[in-house]
Amino acid sequence: MAPRDIAVGVLAVSLAIWLRLYYSRNKKMHLPPGPKGYPLIGNFFDMPPTQSWITFAEWGQKYGGIMSVTLMGQPFIIINDPAIATEVLDRRGNIYADRPTFEMANLCGWDRVLSSARYGPRFREYRKLISRVIGTRGCIEKFNEIEEYQGNMFLKRVLEDPVAFEAATRKSAAALVLQLTYGYKIEERGSDPFVDLADKGMLEFSEIMRPGAFLVEVLPALKYVPSWFPGAGFKRLAEKYNRSCDELAEAPLAYVQHQMATGKSYTADLLSQPGLSEQQYSDIKWSAASFYAAGSDTTVSVITAYFLAATKHPHIQDKAQAEIDHVIGRGRLPTLKDRPSLPYIDALCKELARWLPIVPLAAPHRAMRDDLYGEYLIPKDAFVIPNIWNFLHDSKVYRNPMLFNPDRYLGPNAEPDPADMGLFGYGRRVCPGMHLANVSIWICVVKAVAGLTISRALDENGIPIDPIADVSDGIVSRPLPFKCTVKPRSKQVLKWVEDATRDAQG
Repeated sequence: MAPRDIAVGVLAVSLAIWLRLYYSRNKKMHLPPGPKGYPLIGNFFDMPPTQSWITFAEWGQKYGGIMSVTLMGQPFIIINDPAIATEVLDRRGNIYADRPTFEMANLCGWDRVLSSARYGPRFREYRKLISRVIGTRGCIEKFNEIEEYQGNMFLKRVLEDPVAFEAATRKSAAALVLQLTYGYKIEERGSDPFVDLADKGMLEFSEIMRPGAFLVEVLPALKYVPSWFPGAGFKRLAEKYNRSCDELAEAPLAYVQHQMATGKSYTADLLSQPGLSEQQYSDIKWSAASFYAAGSDTTVSVITAYFLAATKHPHIQDKAQAEIDHVIGRGRLPTLKDRPSLPYIDALCKELARWLPIVPLAAPHRAMRDDLYGEYLIPKDAFVIPNIWNFLHDSKVYRNPMLFNPDRYLGPNAEPDPADMGLFGYGRRVCPGMHLANVSIWICVVKAVAGLTISRALDENGIPIDPIADVSDGIVSRPLPFKCTVKPRSKQVLKWVEDATRDAQG
């Protein structure tokens, strides 16, 4: 046999072996199951227009705890099982620390904040700066006096305008974060410009991060279309939202710089360092904006949910008030020092977070390399999305999960704390403000329980209105607007609040 024939034979055998190994590998390594899509567009027409966490949970009943869909060739791995999320996103967190490129967020300038920043030096610097201030429970204790003051101010704001209880909640959350981040005290009368900035910014951020909201996410080349082109309304919207994002970061920073001689805050302390480089200045500016924007919004949903729960389930309010009366009496408002003695209030806060979770569908992680979960391939660049809503409403974990029941966290068979079920994220993307959020929610809820009587509003026929327990769409969910009647629990409450807010330094 001629050498040429031998070479051809060896090549043919090698090719056959390679093809067999290749197809054998791909037979073993395939995406998790999911609804069958169409060529090229994948599951484009299957994607739910709203509240996708519910649809993903329903799909999970059919396809299991880990499933997949594709959009224009982009794989999305949906995790419906908390144990799988812990294994993949926590224990292998180094592989999933990145975020995908969100084209609309980039166009709007939101890629500069922590929550959507790509994994790298800038992300790590943001987390280091923020964690230095609020990263541990010990760090948070130094803010107890401010928390107490803002808790009392929250109660005062609600009592001054009970119909606008949600606005008071939002104002109180923003007031706390603005004071910590920039040393800024809000305007009590009327609206405050920095509170309005945060509210506007987070509404816009939630809109642009909603899955499937913008075609540019699945056809990135559309970002090069000029804004005047027919159908390019998203580009014009991005220009508008970019201005909002810039203002969110720059306006409060300008206040700090103006007050540097007398002000003390997260931002002022960092800016006072000598010889800051342009990059360091940018990191301080955008880490502060990340702290300000997220902290002004995320606790609001849980505190507002208390008003909804007390309206729908008056026995819950009665039980919480009975605990406070038994432990503290009715001669003062509770404080953070009372927290260890009020286990039912703790359980109530946990149930509020589980019932209507702040982030029902977590922002996607990005697989930084190919990975395997069992027989399933999680390919490099896949979007990996934990379905937090499903984790917190799984009947295998929570008995009667649709029932609002704080008692589920008490006693010898207590059910898992939502904070341990991905409520604050996973791995290297876990929320650095989780300890601050925990304290902020508790102090506002306990003040509301002790100081307010919440009941159902009446319709035009005098019939009590049972509000719907549902939330808005978007990356950060909020209870849908509802009506309730809010009154001081006693005449003493008004005096306690007035004394506490007058005497406190804030």
